[in-house]
Amino acid sequence: MEEIPNIYEWNEPYDLLNLFDTKIYGDRDGIMYVTSASEQMLLFKVSGRYVLPSKKDIVKYLGDGAWAIKEEPSWMIG
Repeated sequence: MEEIPNIYEWNEPYDLLNLFDTKIYGDRDGIMYVTSASEQMLLFKVSGRYVLPSKKDIVKYLGDGAWAIKEEPSWMIG
């Protein structure tokens, strides 16, 4: 049986991810695709880290696997 990490201590994020029924698909152009039993997510590489944008964010490819994320202007929401 696999040992469960103590979540009250410092952990590597991917160690905690293994607690869930989750699969991560490799990086392609600065995007990682993550699936779980109930959700699908895209993580974008921003300043060397993968970031999950909120539903109000828009993304822009900067080249070389890098992305920019900013909040969608209110006039675009609707």
